[in-house]
Amino acid sequence: MPSSKAYGSSSITFETSFVMNFPLSGTFLTCVTGIIFFAITAAGCQSSAPVQERLSPIYSEYEFDEDLAIQRMSRSIQFPTVAVEDTTRIDYQPYDDFIDFIIESYPNINEKMTLEIIGGHSMLYTWEGSNPDLNAGMFIGHYDVVPVEESTLDVWTYEPYSGEVADGFIWGRGALDDKGGVMSVMEAAEYLIETGFQPERTFYIALNHDEEIGGLLGARRIADHLEAQGVQLEFLMDEGSPIAENIIDGIELPLAMIGVAKKGAVNLELRYSDDGGHSSMPPSLSVIGTLSRAVTRIEDNPMPSSYRGLITQTFEPLIPYLSYRERLAFNNPWLFRRVIERQLSRNPATNAALRTTAGITMFEVGVKENVLPVEGRAVINFRIHPQDSVNDVINYVEETIDNPDITINVMPRAREPSRVSSTEAPSFKVLHDTIEDLFPDALIVPSLFIAGSDSRHFHALTDNIYRFRPIRATHDDRSRVHGIDERIRVYNYLEMVQFQIDLIRNGGVDF
Repeated sequence: MPSSKAYGSSSITFETSFVMNFPLSGTFLTCVTGIIFFAITAAGCQSSAPVQERLSPIYSEYEFDEDLAIQRMSRSIQFPTVAVEDTTRIDYQPYDDFIDFIIESYPNINEKMTLEIIGGHSMLYTWEGSNPDLNAGMFIGHYDVVPVEESTLDVWTYEPYSGEVADGFIWGRGALDDKGGVMSVMEAAEYLIETGFQPERTFYIALNHDEEIGGLLGARRIADHLEAQGVQLEFLMDEGSPIAENIIDGIELPLAMIGVAKKGAVNLELRYSDDGGHSSMPPSLSVIGTLSRAVTRIEDNPMPSSYRGLITQTFEPLIPYLSYRERLAFNNPWLFRRVIERQLSRNPATNAALRTTAGITMFEVGVKENVLPVEGRAVINFRIHPQDSVNDVINYVEETIDNPDITINVMPRAREPSRVSSTEAPSFKVLHDTIEDLFPDALIVPSLFIAGSDSRHFHALTDNIYRFRPIRATHDDRSRVHGIDERIRVYNYLEMVQFQIDLIRNGGVDF
């Protein structure tokens, strides 16, 4: 996720045709832009107020064995279930060991529920409800993790697969993404079964094994398996946005971000070829120059922006906490929409909320300093806004570069953006109220989730997909996900378990 920066020392100015100025705080824009698209991370924004640890964390009202839950979370990290794109290089023994660990650690679950192994290493549990007329609910997460770069091993405070419990944290790769999510759901279900809880609604719990490399063997096959059985889901809960703390100047309340939509993605390859030759006799149009002009046109002419729909829902709960001038602008988008869009487009993070973005990620051309290249290629990574489609992107590129001699190739693994899940659906209200009950001081906002997740494979099964983890994230947590010193607070993990207990109980009845 791009880093944020403030524009100017104190303000960004909205200029209208009425020659009226409405300064919008640069710090406000910078910080809000980060949290909107927080993907289990906190934006790199420091509040002007000192960052303070929560003095009174919410401990569980349920009498589950907290020490055992922490121990099992720590143990889960000790299995290096590392996923890499070249699946022939994956060591699947830790995956097998993790599956055995889950089966042994949760006897109530494995006695009460039906377990199926899908795609070799993904675990699908079915918890039959007492009312077959209700659509099922589903909880998904993944236990595969990204690799740890060997060059960083000496920089980690504790070994990345040690699962060390120290200094108030559980340390290690996967603590945030996403073993904390997986293990908290399992702890909640184990406790509820032990206490005799029987849901009216059938639940599916999926522990996926290849989310970090696309989910085609795990989540995709689980979705196909359920669809073949005619399963329709009332809702699906996946990893997603966090509870962001100490992020915005003037707003001391935590922000609970519920991802109700997710961007799509497509990589387009631009190829151009020429006769080449010696650099002493260059043509008027070179391969490098032609491709450079094409990508410059893409950068200079972005796809249309839109301050409508979901992004307005994200900002709306924040407006009462803004200055008078800021409130005036955001409360009157009919008047200020174009200037709002212009200003938000200047920041990489809010720009990503407004439109489909284009990132020039690869440029390959040339072999020697005195040889004109015969062929070159550029790769552009588009993150597709829900208002657009893959075809819209292709048409936009064709029209923008306006050069039929450049070949445009769609690279593998293109995916459309998700639908926007309703914030009026009963299942959203259940999630909203569950968050509110456990985190009463939090502002709860729907948001656009820009990271990838396995939920994209389940759109045929439900319209109600919500991406959220109750992870308390501060400004310095951003770099820990997929980075160095990944960790989760012990008390926060216990909060996650309580949250999952509440959500299963609240979501397990007819509503």
